[in-house]
Amino acid sequence: MSDTTDLPADLLELQHRWYAAEAAWTSDSTAERRAAFARVGTELYAHPYWATTGNRHKAGMALKQAARPSTA
Repeated sequence: MSDTTDLPADLLELQHRWYAAEAAWTSDSTAERRAAFARVGTELYAHPYWATTGNRHKAGMALKQAARPSTA
């Protein structure tokens, strides 16, 4: 599997959820929002895809770029 392509759909969805949880926590910094953000981060970090990539940093940057919310 390539480091910059073929990102699994569920991993992209997790990254989208991470961005949403981050935004929610930023706008409402309750313990509940922080816990939700941490849970998504844990799922993202533990995703099996990371064991298949040769360069986790490069793949992580590609994932963030692919899932980054639109500012338009």
